[in-house]
Amino acid sequence: MKQDYSKHVLSNGLTVLLIPMKGVRSATVLAYVNTGSRYEPATWGGISHFLEHMVFKGTAKYPTPKILAEAVDAVGAEFNAFTSKEYTGYYVKSASAHIGLALDVVSDMLLTPALLEDDLQREKGVIIEEMNMYADTPARHIGDVFEQLMYAGSDLGRDIIGTKETVNGLNRTHFVEYMKQWYGLGNMVVTIAGDAEALSSKHVLAEIERVFSKTSDTSDRENGGKRQFGDVLSNGPRVRVEYKKTEQAHFVMAVPGLMRKSPEKYALGVLSVVLGGNMSSRLFTEVREKRGLCYYVRSDLDYYHDAGNFGASAGVDPARVDEAVKVVKDEVFGLLDTRGSRALTEKEIRRAKDYVIGKTVLDFEDSESLANYYGSKQLLEGKVTTQQEVLDKVEAVTLEDVHAIAQKLLDEKKLYFAMIGPFKDQERFEKIILG
Repeated sequence: MKQDYSKHVLSNGLTVLLIPMKGVRSATVLAYVNTGSRYEPATWGGISHFLEHMVFKGTAKYPTPKILAEAVDAVGAEFNAFTSKEYTGYYVKSASAHIGLALDVVSDMLLTPALLEDDLQREKGVIIEEMNMYADTPARHIGDVFEQLMYAGSDLGRDIIGTKETVNGLNRTHFVEYMKQWYGLGNMVVTIAGDAEALSSKHVLAEIERVFSKTSDTSDRENGGKRQFGDVLSNGPRVRVEYKKTEQAHFVMAVPGLMRKSPEKYALGVLSVVLGGNMSSRLFTEVREKRGLCYYVRSDLDYYHDAGNFGASAGVDPARVDEAVKVVKDEVFGLLDTRGSRALTEKEIRRAKDYVIGKTVLDFEDSESLANYYGSKQLLEGKVTTQQEVLDKVEAVTLEDVHAIAQKLLDEKKLYFAMIGPFKDQERFEKIILG
């Protein structure tokens, strides 16, 4: 099950990963940029996400959205982009015969976006409507509300999309300056995963270097500089209830977790599956199947460079919300039981490990998932953990390891809780969460 890959640093400073896949005729070209919303000045909040929108409005070679889309549609390919708090990605997935076009499109978007003022002003309305959509979708928005609470006052506490005020305040000069600081080739990782035969061509690296050197403007771009991270956890309130007249109450509860590079994350991943990672998990069985309290309930696990969180989220019947919150909290902290009726068992750990291994294998069958995995590892951790290494680390997790990470993280005095629903009495939930 070994996954071969090769890493190359080109003369222009660009890092490239090639991941050949046997038996496929597709390929994904993915460019990761080492910046996201937490790297923005607060007054430019949302510029990373806004820029992701703008590159689809036209580039030097593909000057309008229609021309750009037609180039991709003409070969039946897919293209998109995404923004997080710590990275931004742009990709084209196509038949492997069209890797050249995919590289041309991705490089044009990153190197020569038009950034026309008229497009920029028009797109502000689009992004503000996107904000409104999220606000009207509490199952999606609750995650933002929770991180606003847990990381209040830090760069992780700001929403990726920004605010209406910061988005409306952006102009073309801001985008040019932002790209100059963060979009240097030394601050990117380009990954191609797919057709092994196509990737074996000696011309692939030369083509990558050619298209990512198509403009001399990139020579003036910086690579972001070294970023120092500090304590991002909020010392303020640990409960927040946002009133909204809804038919379902949505909540997240979590404790501080692990940093991205922590070697304990494999044990925590197994614990997360036991708690709420699938339909046979403790949360799903107890909260949905036995009690009928919710439609969805799951464990949550997030990692950042300097922080993380571990807990659970659910969408529940407002009429039974107190019971639901108590039961979910009880299941989360029930993981601390080592000898009682809820003690973790070897059988549960084995099932969870098999689930993680199976999901990992499935994910690695798709070129887009593979490109995302390898690219993000290289960008965020400075090295790649291969598929076999991941499987070996999961397989090595023991019941004792899982007990240890539960004991380390699960502390009721460090529990944060956020809810969106038809409630104005925050004290009601403080009594449940804070005791």
